[in-house]
Amino acid sequence: MKSVNEVSKLSGVSRRTLQYYDEIGLLPPSAVKPSGYRQYDDESLRRLWCILFYKELGISLDEIRLLLEYPKEMKKELMRQHKQILLEKQDRLQKLLLSVDCILNDKFNITMLRDFDKNKIELMRKTYANEIRTLMESGFFLPIIKSGIVPRGVSIENASKFMNMDLGKLIVFGEEVFEKFCNAMKDGPDSLAAKESVSAFKTFISEFISWEDTFYIKIAQAYLDEKETLDKKTPGLAEFVYKAIIHVYETRKGGICQ
Repeated sequence: MKSVNEVSKLSGVSRRTLQYYDEIGLLPPSAVKPSGYRQYDDESLRRLWCILFYKELGISLDEIRLLLEYPKEMKKELMRQHKQILLEKQDRLQKLLLSVDCILNDKFNITMLRDFDKNKIELMRKTYANEIRTLMESGFFLPIIKSGIVPRGVSIENASKFMNMDLGKLIVFGEEVFEKFCNAMKDGPDSLAAKESVSAFKTFISEFISWEDTFYIKIAQAYLDEKETLDKKTPGLAEFVYKAIIHVYETRKGGICQ
């Protein structure tokens, strides 16, 4: 366990900032002594590393809070992508150092001008930033992650199908499900469009985890519980998802949908 002072010295993050991270629920301490002093274990320090890493990328604290809620493998995939940017920067610096040696030895080649070309890095950075933004905007699935209703013995981050999925395809598929629900709202939760949305929703979830149909009633409640958060982006969506799932569940006593 590390004290606030020790964490501050290790990371360069001020005590006030650590306190603020605690206040906004971004980095709660592992324990608090009777004296009121915060303490942090290895898991908390790992979380702090991730926070500082994402800040280094220019991601806002609100986005980081959401990002930290996502499954482990999804976060790893995004980090793997950024690693490629870091490796590209490393390669560029190595070439630049060689060019410096050439200049110091009174040697020059016009190809050395390529050392200053940042186009490839910028393209990679924009692609990465767009995927982060898309992930943040697809908070439609956060209720499932935050609800804690994953059945015992089932782990999202360890599901082999999920680990091997293409993140880009996963996001596109998720956005399609989100749009289906949005488009179905005008027809009502008992409409054919709503039923098709629930079916697509179940197909999406089944891509990376297997749940019994009875768990979808709990998923529906999870959306209703997150109504305030989801309504900020799409008013009425959370309640609609809840009613649509409940309607299909009650209509098909044997399960949500086939």
